[in-house]
Amino acid sequence: MRSFGILGLALAVSCAIPALADEQLIPLAQSGSWAAVEHRPSMTDPPDVCLASVINGAMALRSDGTTVELRSGNDSWSLPDGVQGSISFTVNGNTYSFDIVSNTDTMVSADVDADKVQPILDDMAKASSLTLTIGKAKPISVSLSGSSKALNAFRTCAGIGGGAAGGGTNPFQ
Repeated sequence: MRSFGILGLALAVSCAIPALADEQLIPLAQSGSWAAVEHRPSMTDPPDVCLASVINGAMALRSDGTTVELRSGNDSWSLPDGVQGSISFTVNGNTYSFDIVSNTDTMVSADVDADKVQPILDDMAKASSLTLTIGKAKPISVSLSGSSKALNAFRTCAGIGGGAAGGGTNPFQ
C-alpha cells in the first residue's frame, strides 16, 4: 500500500467539504504513524469535521457531528462508482464489520453504528495493532503505535466520551 501522507489526510477531510476562503484545517495531534485533524468553516466556528488516521491512509475515522465513518484508501486502487462490500477489522479480540456506503476511485467509506464507536475506540486503546480487511482483499496489519494521542484528540473533537486507559486526572471534573 503506497503512502497517502499528511496531504492524503488533509484530502480525506476536504473531499467532502466545500472550500471556503477562511476555512481552517487544524492539526490536533500526531504520534507514531497516527494523526488527528479538525476542519472548521472559519477560525471562530466549532469543528464540523474531525478525523483520526494512520498516516498511510489505510484506515481513518471521520466524524461530522452526526455520523462516524470508517474510511480506507489506497492510491493504487481504481474503483468504479458504487462499490459494494464491507470494511472489517479485528482489534483486541473483537471483530467489527461495516457495509461500504460510498467510495471515490481510491477510497471506501462505511458508516459506523453509533453503539459501536465507543467499543471500537476502547479496543483500539488496548491494542498494539489491528487486522483490516477491505472487501475480498488480503487482510493487512495496521499498527496502533502512537494512536492513543490521535484517537483521544479525535474523541475530544467529535464529542465522544471516554479516553485511553492509563493515568492522568481531569482537574475540570
